Amino acid sequence: MAQSASIRRQSTLRRITVAAQELAIERGYDGFTLDDLAAAVGVSRRTLFNHVSGKEEAVVGVRPDFDPVLVERFRAGGPTGDLFDDLLLLIVELLDREDASREDAGRFHRLLETNPQLTPRVHRELERVCTEAVEMASVRPGEGDRQRAGVVVVVLGALVAHAMNEYLRADDTVSLVDHLRTAAETARQLLA
Repeated sequence: MAQSASIRRQSTLRRITVAAQELAIERGYDGFTLDDLAAAVGVSRRTLFNHVSGKEEAVVGVRPDFDPVLVERFRAGGPTGDLFDDLLLLIVELLDREDASREDAGRFHRLLETNPQLTPRVHRELERVCTEAVEMASVRPGEGDRQRAGVVVVVLGALVAHAMNEYLRADDTVSLVDHLRTAAETARQLLA
């Protein structure tokens, strides 16, 4: 029962985000109200606010968290003991869980192109994720060097951005995660 409620909640949140992004692309961020959004989704304002804190969160989406079990394993030095590989695995798990389709990624890209005022919000969220990753990495056994952790996070962030660009540009069926794995392997070869 609790699982079906969670699935229903995720489904409603997804419908809210998709509708908010489509409205922002069509009308501009300031061109619709939360009442318009609730009507587009077919929910009440109360239901809307049970899922998002406001318009910006509805449009940009709710930032997913890293899996707490995997975070603890990462902080303890696992699963492989290699900082780069272990952080890559955390990112891959997050992307797999989010399961963003090419259509979702393309819509988000169009959203930022048509509503550049949202870019600072997205950058703040990315900065928060990077800071969290550096904090997690710097407490690992033998990894107290924040400089090293920061460089790994920046490199992986650049690889995620590159993988996303390849994913959006490609006509194939290669997943975002597979594009990321390919980019990571290429980086490994270049930096070896």
